[in-house]
Formats: sequence, structure tokens, C-alpha cells
Amino acid sequence: MNPRLVIGAAVLLLSACSQAAPAPSNVASLQSSGVVAPSTAVSPSDGEQPRLRMDMTEEEKKRLHDAHTACLAQNDPNATGTGPGPGGALRPAQYSDEAWKACAKKWPLPPWEMDSRNPTFKDNWHKNVQCLNSRGMKVIETEPGSWTYDGEQTLPHDQRLQIEKDCEQEVFGGGRR
Repeated sequence: MNPRLVIGAAVLLLSACSQAAPAPSNVASLQSSGVVAPSTAVSPSDGEQPRLRMDMTEEEKKRLHDAHTACLAQNDPNATGTGPGPGGALRPAQYSDEAWKACAKKWPLPPWEMDSRNPTFKDNWHKNVQCLNSRGMKVIETEPGSWTYDGEQTLPHDQRLQIEKDCEQEVFGGGRR
């Protein structure tokens, strides 16, 4: 008997007997070539909370956040605070607690690499802060996942944003697993 056939049948049998749990969208999936590649799905299936990826474009992130905002608006059509505020800037809507609860599963989780539930996150965040400082930013780690400026910044804003992005990709892997 072909060993691959036996293994395939065993995997199929075991998967049929186990209870399926929703898989996060950043789980690697098998392609027909047999190569493992990260999932590129931006819209999760029903009931599955979306997860941002380190390699997502701003448009993909916006799409996930917009789905959450649309859910809030649908669940609380009488939200207060929308419209122009001082200086003409839009004020964020104030949604009810019920709307927030109803839409909790639509709020995108952070990339797994930057999720505080990831066992390597604390160490990597510390390395991220070290990276920022080594490239000329003056920051202090306040807690894992947070930092604050340490004194007057000498680098231009755009350069600091680029350093943040570069350090995150260097330390957290930029979406590669």
C-alpha cells in the first residue's frame, strides 16, 4: 500500500473526528504545489475575528476597520458625535455599549507578531525599542507594546515614521513566519 495514501487517509480520518476551531487568518495554508504560504485573505469567514498582518497595505487595514465601523453604525444608527467638530475636523461617533459588544468580533486583532498573547512579544518589543534608539530616536519603553519620547526629538516626523516601520519589520519579521 502507498505510504502517502495511508498517511492522507489517517489525516482525513483524524480531521473528520476532531471538532473544528476557527483558524486565524494568518495561519499558513497548503497550496496545490505543496508549498506552505501565508494566507492572503483580508476578509475572514463569518464568526472569525479578523487579524491584521504585518505585510498588509494601508488599504487592506482600512477595509477591515471600515467593516467594524459599518457594524457599529448598523447596530447604533442613533450614534452621537458624528459631523464636523472644532476646526472642521470630523468628530468620532459615540456608539452605545450594545453596539460595541455586537461588533466586537469585527474589530481586527493585531498582527500575531505584535499581539501581547504571543509568547515572544515582550522580548521582541524590547528589541524594537532598542532598534528605535539605535537609529536616532529618543524613546523609553513604558510597557510591552508602548513607548514614549525621551526629550526633544531631533529627527523629522517622516523619518521617525520610517524608522518605526523599519524596526518593526526587522524585529517582528514583517509578516514572514
